[in-house]
Amino acid sequence: MSTAYRHYSRQDVKREILDFCRGRWVALHYVDSKGNLIFKRYSNEKKPIKIEGESDLDALNNGALKSIYATINIYEVLQEVEDAYNLENIVYCTPTWDIDSELVNWRETIQVAREILYFLGKWGIKVSAYVKWSGNGCHVHINERSISESIREKYNPLDIAYAIVEYVKSKISSKIAESSSSGKISVENKIDLARVFTCPLSLHRELNAVCICMRIEDIEKFRPDWINPQDFIHNPNWREFKDGEADILAEKAYKTIGGYLFKLRKRRRKTKPLDEQILEWLRKE
Repeated sequence: MSTAYRHYSRQDVKREILDFCRGRWVALHYVDSKGNLIFKRYSNEKKPIKIEGESDLDALNNGALKSIYATINIYEVLQEVEDAYNLENIVYCTPTWDIDSELVNWRETIQVAREILYFLGKWGIKVSAYVKWSGNGCHVHINERSISESIREKYNPLDIAYAIVEYVKSKISSKIAESSSSGKISVENKIDLARVFTCPLSLHRELNAVCICMRIEDIEKFRPDWINPQDFIHNPNWREFKDGEADILAEKAYKTIGGYLFKLRKRRRKTKPLDEQILEWLRKE
């Protein structure tokens, strides 16, 4: 029995992955008999892989499963691949700042995350923000449900998420530069139709690490040994949110930046296929 199989058989791990993946398109890394990583996004019936119940996860955990990812978007319907391209089918989109770094620079990485969280706090976003350490770097998320239905009806969720991330990034760029004394840390806006990111308590595809979540109060105490798969420290309260908490920032960001859709129209013919974009991003994780 592999370490990964035992990990994904744990009830606490199942609960975190299941709650995060519902409504999202799931992607997986498997390890073949030669030790090669195999990326998979489709079922044997060529349908999008989904995890909607514990039995779905159990069926995927065949002993070769290594890592689990899910789209940044949550869909109303996800039966066919085409559903992921239907912008009107997006119910939520998770605003995410991707802090690209290396584990050796973890202190600077945490400082960058702290700057983002501080800025969000000034806009009243405190309950709904959390950090996910994914391997070499981390992601700062705003719980997508903190954006009220009235805002999501006014603007497409993908537009809102793109605008929020870009607006915050532009406002604290100097702070980010100051926090990264090594110059090896960057913050990227990867809000896109194809974006996937590591699920809470997924194992990393290469490192001996598990993806753990932290609340604002946890990041001051974070140490790299928290991501040890045998003895990880993870805060399950990433689920917490306050309805409407992100609305003021969403309005301001959209009016300042505009939405992702405008960029999509301009570059539609140059956009790479969905799977190619995802594989490129995963190589950087």
